[in-house]
Amino acid sequence: MNKTDCPRGRRGPFALEAQQSYTLPSRYYFDRGIYQRELETIFHHSWCYVGHANQLRKSGDFRVDRVADQCIFLVRIDHSTIKAFYNVCQHRGHQLLNGEGNTKKRIVCPYHAWTYGLDGALVNAPLTEELENFEPFEYGLREIALHDCNGLLFVNLDVAAPSFADEYAGLDAIFEKHLPGLRDFAAAHKISYDIAANWKVVVDNFSEGYHIPVAHRQLSQLLDSKGGSEAIVEPRYACFKSRSKSGYAGLALDAGEPYISWTMWPNTCMLSQPGCDNLIVLRMAPAGPTTCFESVDILSPGGESSANLEALKSLFMENFNLEDIAIVESVQQGLQSLGYDQGRYVADSANRWYSESGLHKFHLQVLEALSS
Repeated sequence: MNKTDCPRGRRGPFALEAQQSYTLPSRYYFDRGIYQRELETIFHHSWCYVGHANQLRKSGDFRVDRVADQCIFLVRIDHSTIKAFYNVCQHRGHQLLNGEGNTKKRIVCPYHAWTYGLDGALVNAPLTEELENFEPFEYGLREIALHDCNGLLFVNLDVAAPSFADEYAGLDAIFEKHLPGLRDFAAAHKISYDIAANWKVVVDNFSEGYHIPVAHRQLSQLLDSKGGSEAIVEPRYACFKSRSKSGYAGLALDAGEPYISWTMWPNTCMLSQPGCDNLIVLRMAPAGPTTCFESVDILSPGGESSANLEALKSLFMENFNLEDIAIVESVQQGLQSLGYDQGRYVADSANRWYSESGLHKFHLQVLEALSS
């Protein structure tokens, strides 16, 4: 991307260097044409989180999910294999599955009983014996690329996309270092929120810790924001490691325990809080130009709970995530105000999480995708 591709707002142009740049013009957060372009250029071509492998434990276990505007399902084929498919029968387009459960050895369309194996192959199509030039192998389900990263599952709708291992090189090693048992984690809690804000506003908020001392007083009792953070910044993800304070009533921990957060292009944000082994995975799914659906998996070893995990869940659910939702919904209203169009990135050259360097990087990736 070069300077000529950068959008301009009322204050000036978005710049390739964060410390020189005005923020994205506000129209990028409510314009329907831009939103539709994002679905096509970002979500139809990117690796998106869809859960943990332990949500599908037995052969035939399935779960329906969405990637932006596309309905998909995941199914466990055998002990070592999970596949992802578009959730649509190849006969007349009826959706095949709903929710989650176990479909045993076959997937049967509820419309005309076309039947598929767990591998997606068409195994029975009633009354097709006399059809000319009908080859059942040509009517298998359309498979979607899937990658298992230490138990975390990601899919990509683009069959020609770069591999997950190439785009997110080194991420598996970071998980192995900080959460070596992640593959054996499971969801202790699953939470969801309908948010009246563009999906990018929510990712924006997670991309910087600049607001934490001001907007999250309870979290500030846990997180030592003055101690700085270690940063690993790669093209498609970033990892920031901070340290804890000594906690508060109901949360027992030692000062200096790691507090780790990840941002992953395009819409996955994660954090591992001090006090116990855990990973909180947030996915911001677009649901319209000014709305999104946030799903949260709170993962722990074996999906088991503990006093500290319950305290961290309470901190997340009842404090800082609700505070964040109030923030982003207010920001969305402000972005649509005639009194605002652009601000400035408060960014530093060290890529610290406590500045807005990561926010500028995220916006640059959005613009690069939109211009492709």
